[in-house]
Amino acid sequence: MKILIASDGMHAHYFQRMAWARAFTECGIEVYFWDCKKIAAFDAFDSFEPDVFLGQSYNLNRSLVKCIYERPHLKVGLRAGDWGDFPQDNRFRVLHATQQELDLLAKMKEETGRPDFVHIHYDQEAVDQTHSKYKTIGIEAKSLIMCADVQEYLKSNYDPSLACDIGFVGGYWPYKGAVIDSYLTPLCHPVGDYGIKIFGNQPWTGVNQYCGYIQDSKVKDLFVSAKVCPNLSEPHAHEYGFDINERCFKILCAGGFCISDNIISIKKIFDGNGVVFADSPEDFRSKIDYYLKNEDERLEVSRKGKDFVLNTHTNFHRISDILSYFGYDQEALDIVSGWKNAKGYANV
Repeated sequence: MKILIASDGMHAHYFQRMAWARAFTECGIEVYFWDCKKIAAFDAFDSFEPDVFLGQSYNLNRSLVKCIYERPHLKVGLRAGDWGDFPQDNRFRVLHATQQELDLLAKMKEETGRPDFVHIHYDQEAVDQTHSKYKTIGIEAKSLIMCADVQEYLKSNYDPSLACDIGFVGGYWPYKGAVIDSYLTPLCHPVGDYGIKIFGNQPWTGVNQYCGYIQDSKVKDLFVSAKVCPNLSEPHAHEYGFDINERCFKILCAGGFCISDNIISIKKIFDGNGVVFADSPEDFRSKIDYYLKNEDERLEVSRKGKDFVLNTHTNFHRISDILSYFGYDQEALDIVSGWKNAKGYANV
């Protein structure tokens, strides 16, 4: 089996696709990770000749569509924006499918039977609302939530230079800052109340605890060296409750302790499974104070969270979901079975 995975830039979904690619490769499946913004579709498809294509409906263009039409055997799964029984609100940055995109999908489905499915990183209950209208053009909408990339995050090491009360990695911009400034920024003032280390590609103006850029290879070490690693979501997640970001999976895989804002879909996954939830900024501070003082409880929550992620939400579990959606049921089962028996990462 040969799988072509399209990427369109450095963002959270780039790292998730990389996680899929690593897991597929380790399972003996050949993968071409295609930068669709730099390499022409014909060059990618003609040189690799994939059996499976994982891309994005919003990146469909004339040449990519032709590549799909020319390969009747090709299985296709596409990340797609919302199109369903759910309100649109321009205040929030939610991905919505365009009419041009939908017209192209409908035509391609009618004429080729592809895509086999579209997907988004919400849980299935949410997808059944946000993507409900895809069934009107014959396309199933599936959940492919974020996952822990075990090759990148499992083998963490405590680093005294990264030790702190609160460790956070992430960018800051006004949209995201609406939540950050309610939960995390107040803990930075006055300096000294908490030992805080913040890393990211963009400067956090006015935050003395901003420590600059951190190498990707050291992020997992920060997660296990900090006593508390916050997970903070964007405003649309607070409004709608369905967005599931990547940070909880990473923190728990590394063995860190996570306190998260209370997002319905995230809580459905992690409540009682290694994440502590805060209902408000005040509750966030209160729970940080409690767990900083109660190390034994904090370590037990971390242990439980790591076990949970490794048993249910690794990149191997996610590629198993993908193969199952394509109808490769036995291959999907073999991957999960192989992960459970793996000794190269951890005893799970």
